[in-house]
Amino acid sequence: MDIPSAVRWFLLAVAAVQLVYAVRALRPALRAVSGERVDAWLAFADPAVGAPVSVALAADHLTAFLCGTAVLGPILAWQLIRSFGRARASTGRTPSRPGPA
Repeated sequence: MDIPSAVRWFLLAVAAVQLVYAVRALRPALRAVSGERVDAWLAFADPAVGAPVSVALAADHLTAFLCGTAVLGPILAWQLIRSFGRARASTGRTPSRPGPA
């Protein structure tokens, strides 16, 4: 796959920004209490794994990109599942307690 030079530099810049976000998310993840621990670690893992994926894509290293995507996929899926759970909890409706008739 041939990636233009401008796109490579853009992907490297995106990776640098993701590393900054990962460093910023590390302290809250380390200090999270037991009820908030999963969300804090997912907030750290997303940019921490996404940065090497961006670098692998910029370097045109398909094997590293696929391996990183295999790790990043479950992280993003779990974040999506947890966000749906938070949205359901914020509405106050649960399957055992239906809404007003």
